[in-house]
Amino acid sequence: MKNLFGEIFLSLGTDYLRDDLPLNVFMRYFGISYGEEMSELGIYVSKDLMEILDSVDHFFHPHLVTTNVRGKRIDYVRISREHREALSNLQKFGTVRTIATTNSLMQHFLSSYVVSDSGIFCTITLTAQTLFALMKYGKDLERFTERYLDTNDPWYGGTFYTEVKGGSDLGSNETRAKKILDTYFLNGDKKYFASNAGIADGVIVTARMDDSTEGAKGISTFFVPSTRDNGDLNFNIRRLKEKLGTSAVPTGEIEFNDSEAYLLGDRKLGIYIATEILCISRIDDALTACGIARKSLWEIYLYSTERKSFGKTLIKHPLFQRDLVEMSLDVEGALILSLYAATLFDHVSGERYPYSADYHFARMICSMAKNIASDISIHVTGYCMELMGGIGFLEEFPMARFHRDSLVTSIWEGTSNIQALEFLETVIKKGTDKKLFSELTRIASEIMDREVREDFLRDVLDARKEMDTFISDNEREYNCKYILSRISSLSASILLYHASQYDGADYVKWMASIYHSMRVHHRSPSPDQIRMAVKSLEWMNRPR
Repeated sequence: MKNLFGEIFLSLGTDYLRDDLPLNVFMRYFGISYGEEMSELGIYVSKDLMEILDSVDHFFHPHLVTTNVRGKRIDYVRISREHREALSNLQKFGTVRTIATTNSLMQHFLSSYVVSDSGIFCTITLTAQTLFALMKYGKDLERFTERYLDTNDPWYGGTFYTEVKGGSDLGSNETRAKKILDTYFLNGDKKYFASNAGIADGVIVTARMDDSTEGAKGISTFFVPSTRDNGDLNFNIRRLKEKLGTSAVPTGEIEFNDSEAYLLGDRKLGIYIATEILCISRIDDALTACGIARKSLWEIYLYSTERKSFGKTLIKHPLFQRDLVEMSLDVEGALILSLYAATLFDHVSGERYPYSADYHFARMICSMAKNIASDISIHVTGYCMELMGGIGFLEEFPMARFHRDSLVTSIWEGTSNIQALEFLETVIKKGTDKKLFSELTRIASEIMDREVREDFLRDVLDARKEMDTFISDNEREYNCKYILSRISSLSASILLYHASQYDGADYVKWMASIYHSMRVHHRSPSPDQIRMAVKSLEWMNRPR
């Protein structure tokens, strides 16, 4: 039987780990490596996972079966057998377990970019977060930790934070927790956007003790197994959501009814524990957004080398060339900033409250990366659809799903407004801007080309003055998204240029140069610069 999936998915056979030139340049720049178990992940995603996820998206959405044939409540979320096997395979690639075996989050973060599917990798992200929380804050909970590290039948996790009333405002959580003797019990039916519902074997839940203070500081964080010791359900799934995308992860509404729970860490520090865990998924969101954009670029590039319009291939048209270069440089800027956030957070992930200045700096970069990455991913996937014409708008080809799945990256774990407010909070309350400009000055000072170096140092000084004006403004919240975008672009530009001078890749050098011109100084590149940059894109056209 013929398999013609490669006729609708052009980058089939690409090794998304080894063949991604800029990724490998940036990995060398940041000193990121991966173990043997992850070495085949890139080709698995291309040759197997993409087709499975296409089938899940079109034909096999998760389905909630509330009761069994005997009438007993089971809340079984049924997924296809291929979907279940894909999750098992991703676990075998070390997407979760390496957090424990390497005492680092970096292989997990790297895999979020390589897989770059908002649906199925959400399941992996939530599982990694749960393991991270148990390892760091679980007291006498080794029996659960071991289940997540089981190489044969590992558990899956979830983070049930969001409630219908408050969304990202965790301080408005109404789920209640009470302690009877040595056991905690949760009650409430407001958990409204609980991803991995029905897949998760145990979840992290935010709730409020009856005697806690109001607001966010009254939140405590718990681990809640999905079943009790006797096998009965520990909480119920009311229904699953119908979503625009991310169909590979079931998202539901949850009801707790005297659900047995285990307190994580100090009950008065729950909001810090919960938001610490969120940093992992924010970085995953950023890297996933970059990965989706990369796959879209790969598809449109390969399409443009074959598709003819007005007597020549698309890639020979000047307007198309400029579009392709602009999208490519935005992806590289977002990717290097997201990997920077990942390395920074990995270094401070062992810290506990009260956190160091380095921890708050990592938080700041996380917000910058998630904001810029989700923004460019939505733009790039949408514009690639346009460049493909009517074909791009058809659901039978991958571009439509890429765009639908990119949309959620700006919503999950805090919208762009939330990221701007987080950025503002770290600047005003933690003084992270001082660390940021110190780092940007240090990195820019290491640029070898004197003219470029002095240009960047002037940019940093100008941005510093702009930040000072911003901080002193009583109406600064109105402008915090602007300054977030401004500082993010400058940071990405300096990192790109710094990385490009230590590697011989012409592509990265062209992207770094044009990014600085277009995204920092808002100058248009010359036609010759565009033509040279397009030529350097040939790395995507390697024989497979």
